[in-house]
Amino acid sequence: MTTAPLSSSSSTAAGSLLIEEFYPSKSLSPALLHSLLQRLLSHPRIHNGFVDILQLPSVQSALENMDEAKRDSLIATVKLFAFGTIQEYLELKEKNGDAVWTLTDAQLDKLRMLSVVSVARRGQLKSTEKTDVDMIPSDHAAANNNASLSIPYAHLAAELQITPVGTPFNDKDHMRQLEDVLIQCVYSNIIAGKLDQASKAFVVESHVALQDQQQLSSSSSLARMKQKEDGANKSTTTSNTVHGSLLSRDIDTTTAESTNTEVKRMIFTLEQFLSSSNKLLSSLEDISNVSASLRKEDEKRWRNVEKKLSEEGSGSSSRFRAPGGDCDVIFEGGGGGDPMEVVDMSGRRG
Repeated sequence: MTTAPLSSSSSTAAGSLLIEEFYPSKSLSPALLHSLLQRLLSHPRIHNGFVDILQLPSVQSALENMDEAKRDSLIATVKLFAFGTIQEYLELKEKNGDAVWTLTDAQLDKLRMLSVVSVARRGQLKSTEKTDVDMIPSDHAAANNNASLSIPYAHLAAELQITPVGTPFNDKDHMRQLEDVLIQCVYSNIIAGKLDQASKAFVVESHVALQDQQQLSSSSSLARMKQKEDGANKSTTTSNTVHGSLLSRDIDTTTAESTNTEVKRMIFTLEQFLSSSNKLLSSLEDISNVSASLRKEDEKRWRNVEKKLSEEGSGSSSRFRAPGGDCDVIFEGGGGGDPMEVVDMSGRRG
């Protein structure tokens, strides 16, 4: 598997052009829709917004002209990329080979990458429970009162179907393929983490935010197309920055259970954000208090200088250490010369 970064502007532009082919004003035939979706699911830069595609009027119209079995298969396949996993895909294929499309190698690689995100998200939600996914502190995280999510290679390999069911993970047969997938996830900017070969685990660093200005999603592209459709002619600036250490996959509201899980995940994310915000606010308050205290000390010291000068009279010369400084300040009350002269630690006059 190639592990070169996928951050070229040409790849992003090609993805935008592809999404524009779903533009609502165009009529789509079932065959054209099938072709466009195949390209969409294979595209290396589009990782979310798949459910939004299904809601487009042009897509809905094309789906109505398809027979039920093909329509169900198409929708099930798109939803796999929206919020499913490679394990769910293989289970569906085993139960009914026609339930979903047969994926290409590129699509399987992409679904495995998205599955890594799902595994990490489940690990964050279950971090307080006893699971195969542990929360461990990294050196950087510990210094900032944060925690990093550590997912054992064996657990990831099983979830990604790299190790066959019932087969234990071993370095020789499985590590290279697993690490290739994880490296591709990091390079594609869908997860922030690092390989920990010593402990045979992938560490998702919660204090690292994804910052990819080239990040492309079908939902953001559809928003731009909607502006064009509504006649928005003025240029707008759209931020494609992905916040957090994990890519946001589509929200699964297909069942009550999945909806409940999504709500829990959102609450967890908001709680983490609130906790981080409170820590930042506390740090800023501490800095402000220290600055105010230092300012008061400086004012007090300068008042003492003023007082001493007043007591010694105008005909004398006095030497003082400037508050917070490394130089002495000489005040000369009489005679010629500069009434205030700076002298460094060695006695040299400035």
